[in-house]
Amino acid sequence: MKIKKLWSDGVVLSFDFSTAQLKAYFSKTSPQGAYTVIKRFLKKNGFEHRKDTDYVNSSISKIDTVDLLIDFANENKWFPLCVNKMNISPNIETLDISEQLSQMVDEEWKSRKDKENLS
Repeated sequence: MKIKKLWSDGVVLSFDFSTAQLKAYFSKTSPQGAYTVIKRFLKKNGFEHRKDTDYVNSSISKIDTVDLLIDFANENKWFPLCVNKMNISPNIETLDISEQLSQMVDEEWKSRKDKENLS
């Protein structure tokens, strides 16, 4: 697969913040509020929230994503201090096999564990 094609369907953005740094630089009492701030910003800029700190935008380039995050950092001085990881990956097809896995449940084993957990 050619590199240009790999990135042709946009990006997946995922990140991790340091809770200690959020308490120091974002808010001592509401450090988790930082997740709401960045979520609002990303959604306003065309990203869809997938789960936790995973966002996808099927029409943005990796360069434009970096520029967007630089703009966010310029407006939110706490942001670069609190980021542990910030990954930009190509938005490629994923395969969710949870349905198939759920069909593999050993009901006898599950029943034994359920009884153990009740005691």
